[in-house]
Amino acid sequence: MAGVLIHDGRRIGHRKWTVDAISGGLADGAVLSPFATPRVAEPRYPSGAEMASAVRSAGGEVIFDAMTHALLLPGVNKLDFYDGWELWGAGGPDLRSAASRLDHVERVFQRQDRLGAPFLAPTLQLSSPVDGDSMRVLEIARTARGLESGAWQSLVGTRSFWSSGTRLDAFVGTLAALRSPVWVVTLANEVVFDHKPDMVDVAAWAGFARTVHSLSERSRVIVAHADLSGLPAVAAGADTVGSGWDRGQRTFDPNSYRTDSDPGIRIPASYVTQGGLLAVMRRDVAEAIDRWDSRAAYRLRGGPMPPSDTAQRMHHLGQLRAAVAAVSGQATRRARVQELRQRYRAAENDFDVLTGALGRTVPPAEKSNWASQPLTVLEAYASGEGL
Repeated sequence: MAGVLIHDGRRIGHRKWTVDAISGGLADGAVLSPFATPRVAEPRYPSGAEMASAVRSAGGEVIFDAMTHALLLPGVNKLDFYDGWELWGAGGPDLRSAASRLDHVERVFQRQDRLGAPFLAPTLQLSSPVDGDSMRVLEIARTARGLESGAWQSLVGTRSFWSSGTRLDAFVGTLAALRSPVWVVTLANEVVFDHKPDMVDVAAWAGFARTVHSLSERSRVIVAHADLSGLPAVAAGADTVGSGWDRGQRTFDPNSYRTDSDPGIRIPASYVTQGGLLAVMRRDVAEAIDRWDSRAAYRLRGGPMPPSDTAQRMHHLGQLRAAVAAVSGQATRRARVQELRQRYRAAENDFDVLTGALGRTVPPAEKSNWASQPLTVLEAYASGEGL
């Protein structure tokens, strides 16, 4: 299955939006999280079972990610829904002993089984492939496979993990030997500033793509919390990316799991996805492009201007899914890389035209963030693999 999975979120209307996207062919399923969906329904928040049933009835794939790697980050305290899932024994979160690892994995699998979701092993966020946590991750994965030979596996790491070169490759080789049918991989951010991809660390992103390449030789690979920044990984062999409508869905943002110390009313900014640019731009910028040249704007957007934020949510998913399908649908890995390379190069050219016509409305940084940096990552991965 190739496409887009919608990560869980707490927005009122999340279930309806998710079901509408799946029913409309704009998404292919949902990833439930104990941080965002309660085990027992609460006012305005459906239970995990209700959410899973709604997604499945729409024809979508249902995954329940225990998000253990998020729980154990410093400062995580948004536990009002999480605690109700009872994923830990009396001793609380602890994975240091074989008994505690077994207990946690069993509890996670029990919850997944009740939801009719595949067995997806929990994991830890890694910053190195050769420290104590990496050995613990390997033990968790082995425990999960011992309980369920067909268990899906998870791998989550920060930029320092993904940029660790041959040490990363050796660790991934050990994990690949588990022969999991599916891997869910995540590039974890330590801090997120805005909605734009941060792909300056080429070594990390190329290492991430190289890992996807290795794992996809034997397994299906899903790139979680990825959105448009996951496209180089799709070229490397992934078939699905995780996305949504909020920053905490489109990227792995640690603050999504922390209670906001300033929960005042906030009006989210309005954006419009530019499918031809593989970019998401402010609505006022999209309108400026439309005023400059409506025909060019239509082509760059990939369709008519979304008249509302509701329409934009669906427009974004449709443009993302189309890009994933275009890249993953190529017959060979070399062809995947070439398809995405051409798209980034075309986007660079279009950004140059826009900057020349509109000046500071579309500054050069937009080209760098959305096209040039991702292209550099793609070329670094491709060069290393002889593609």
